[in-house]
This record gives sequence, structure tokens and C-alpha cells, in this order.
Amino acid sequence: MPNQIHGNTKKARYNKIMKEQALISREILESKIGKKYKVLVEDMSFDKKYFVGRTIQDVPEEDGVVYIKNDGKFAEDKILNHFVDCKIENVSDYDLIGTLIMI
Repeated sequence: MPNQIHGNTKKARYNKIMKEQALISREILESKIGKKYKVLVEDMSFDKKYFVGRTIQDVPEEDGVVYIKNDGKFAEDKILNHFVDCKIENVSDYDLIGTLIMI
């Protein structure tokens, strides 16, 4: 399209919006700390320290994930591709971090 704004202006506006979005996302996610959710575990982190899943509220490719600490008490085949109860303990800008409550 003709008469475009300068590329640096576009980039600056994008960065400003994404910075604000990260703050909004973090605030929403922090309201979930201490709450319990049912999570479908779909994967493990590359270092095997976390199971990775999503709540029923999360949309793949759109929402963040839930990282569940792997304390080694449960076999991977008992967790992967199953729903588990999880308590949220912390957050990052877009993801939840929790612990298994029970299987």
C-alpha cells in the first residue's frame, strides 16, 4: 500500500503494544496463583524438569501453557496424555507454573 509509515515507527509501535500486552497477561495470570486447575499434559520440557500442558480454557497456538514441576514421583506414562490436577504457584509473562496435586 502506498504512503506507509517508516519501518522504525512500525517497530516502535509494535514493541510498545507487546510490552503493554505482556503486563496485561501477567496481571491476569497472577490472579490464578493458588487456584487448582485440571490440565491435559501433552509434553515434557527438553530437560525433563516440567510436564507441559494446558487447561480446558487454553486454546492451542493462542494461549500460553502450564508448566508442571516434575518431581520424579510419577512415571511419564502415568502423566503424559492424561488430565491431572494442578495447583498454580507462579507465572511468567504468558505461562502458568504449578505442581501436581494428585493423579
